[in-house]
Amino acid sequence: MRILTRHVLREFLEPVSYCLLGFTLVYLVVDLFSQFDRIMTARPPWSMVVNYMVGYLSALVQWLLPASLLLGGLYAMWQLARHSEITAMRASGVGFMTIAAPMLWTSVVLAILSALNSEFYAPEASREARRISKNKFEPRTRQICLDVPYNNYAEQRVWRVNRLDQDRSSRLVGVRITETSADGVPRSVLTARSAEYLDGVWWFYSPFFTHYDESGNLSRTQPDALNARSQIDMPQYSETPRDFLLEVRQFDSDQEALSLRDMIRYVKARPRLPRSIKVARRYDIHQRLASPWACVVITLFAVPAGVASGRQSVFKGVLMAIGLFFAFYAMTQVCMVRSKKDMMPVGLGAWLPNLVFLAAGAILFYRQR
Repeated sequence: MRILTRHVLREFLEPVSYCLLGFTLVYLVVDLFSQFDRIMTARPPWSMVVNYMVGYLSALVQWLLPASLLLGGLYAMWQLARHSEITAMRASGVGFMTIAAPMLWTSVVLAILSALNSEFYAPEASREARRISKNKFEPRTRQICLDVPYNNYAEQRVWRVNRLDQDRSSRLVGVRITETSADGVPRSVLTARSAEYLDGVWWFYSPFFTHYDESGNLSRTQPDALNARSQIDMPQYSETPRDFLLEVRQFDSDQEALSLRDMIRYVKARPRLPRSIKVARRYDIHQRLASPWACVVITLFAVPAGVASGRQSVFKGVLMAIGLFFAFYAMTQVCMVRSKKDMMPVGLGAWLPNLVFLAAGAILFYRQR
């Protein structure tokens, strides 16, 4: 790594780290003050409090990182310009893009880390934090759901589960599965005392099959030979325990605690969703893909704005960058409302703010040539 790159990275990462730490502490202090009475009453172990704080913050990373990059980029470039370092670099033949490249690559890496956090860690961690808050920091209790329905429209299969333990979703108690025709007429019904998902295959215990004719009446054929077995496996069933958890969580306040894979699977399994719900879910999928790249877009217009503030006045570039920052998120909210009301394509609504402000940042960069 060149000396110039190390120097720019150090000047950039220090204020970004301080801003991120400051925002994190502010959010934690405010939230812990609101939870202070519950914590003092329940006297939970420190591990539970730490899990709550980490889970609470994991959902905020996608907002804290862009804000930190904005202020860090402004401060770093202002400092470099204030001490005439940018002038010296330019006089030595170093292009502005070369100077800013370490900051932009850092924003790309942070955008990828934000996307990975939103996909693999934040959904479950934030849901656990809400559960702890809802239980007032009391010891964890088993989350039992009764009479859980699941309709797999894509494969014309309807599940009914008598008892589902969310902590052990791979084992179901009291299962009834109805295979239907395209027009909804039942073809066969499988009932079982319990079912277990092992190595990607459903196993049913004490199974009993009932068959129906084309009119939906009980078939007069001999009973199914599988009824004599104590357990059977059904590898043709594509449902997973995660599908039942998603079905349960759509009725509570945990709809946002979903990964991108969960969102896509949920929509694919329900082609008959009302258009208003389908449009909203499709927008959420596109938005999950687009939101991490706010880190790059905001850094792109923060860096040249910081140069202007150092060379001309302290406030001009800062105010311009902060104005663009709020305009970016205001446009995001407007596009979200219009997309979910089916007033514009969901893909355009999710990506348009990124594209517009990416162009704005490119123009600011061009002016710094």
